[in-house]
Amino acid sequence: MTKHTLLYVDDEESNLRIFKDFFRREFNVLLASTAEEGMDILNNNTVDLVLSDQRMPGIKGADFLKYTFENFPEINRILITGYSDIEAVEKAVNDARIYQYIQKPWKKENLLKVIKSAIKLQELEKENKRQKEELIIAKEKAEESDKLKSEFLRNIHHEIRTPMNAIMGFSEFLKDNDISGEMREQYINIIKSSGKQLIQIIDDILEIAALETKQTKIHLAPVVINNLCKEIHSVFSYGSVNIDKSLQILFKPYNKPVVLTTDKDMLYRVIFNLMENAIKFTDDGEIELGFKLNDNEVQIFVKDTGTGINKDDLDKVFFRFYQENKELSKHKGGLGLGLSIAKENIELLGGNITVQSVKGRGSTFIISLPFDNSKK
Repeated sequence: MTKHTLLYVDDEESNLRIFKDFFRREFNVLLASTAEEGMDILNNNTVDLVLSDQRMPGIKGADFLKYTFENFPEINRILITGYSDIEAVEKAVNDARIYQYIQKPWKKENLLKVIKSAIKLQELEKENKRQKEELIIAKEKAEESDKLKSEFLRNIHHEIRTPMNAIMGFSEFLKDNDISGEMREQYINIIKSSGKQLIQIIDDILEIAALETKQTKIHLAPVVINNLCKEIHSVFSYGSVNIDKSLQILFKPYNKPVVLTTDKDMLYRVIFNLMENAIKFTDDGEIELGFKLNDNEVQIFVKDTGTGINKDDLDKVFFRFYQENKELSKHKGGLGLGLSIAKENIELLGGNITVQSVKGRGSTFIISLPFDNSKK
């Protein structure tokens, strides 16, 4: 158990010696023979309780305790004084907010009770302050969560209506027998694309619900990370995914096979979604997929040259419903769930996901998975 630290200030060496002999077994005892020495000790040590004699040369006890109250208000204070110093006691009570005053000559048992009582009160005040701070933080988080959920509900209304309107509208156009085959094919492609968009929205909502209710199942098996990344790279670089941009899709290979015991489907979806996200927010330049070994983990990264993320938003992008640039997100589409889902899935696999970014210069998302149940 950690000892509490007492500071005792008294100009009489015998009093200092007796005090330390009495209390050093239960407390860390610091001593000062002047108020100035006491101030120096307070400025350089963590102290839990200050006790000061009143009658000292130079700065008196009440004035020293006033200094203590003004500069270290969280520390309780006790004045030790004689019967004739009632004015000093009043001053200490009014100006220094002392916990209590003790009259000389003091008895060890009585002073020990006062010291323990003062320290207990201080601990209760600290705990009360900590709980208040936690409540404030919890309240702010709850308010932010409610705000994000409200924005999410408004956004989901827009996101669902957009593909639904396209599906309904272009389905009506297909009834027209006079449209050309080329236009009919174009309408069908729009309907297909809108249908895929709608399915993705529904999948995200269902996955969030599964994560929320802890119904997500993990199926562990050996996975060759090289092959997994090559497969995802191929999907994006050879036209399997329609990319209406002039982007280079790069893959940084690793020089030997790396086998990791993980859930292949879950990891595939996370990397795939990170690639889609990178493409969504990168208008030109390149997207790079790769991995490396770092100590006892594999680090899979998706690096882009896109819009980047503000420094203040880096710790928020994995929050549910959060969208760093709401106007851009409205234009690009999305519910603000993708990165949250990615983070929760990777944590289920025993890893973590982080982001490095510079606004206007791009982002790098890094998935770190341990080698605990795998082999190189």
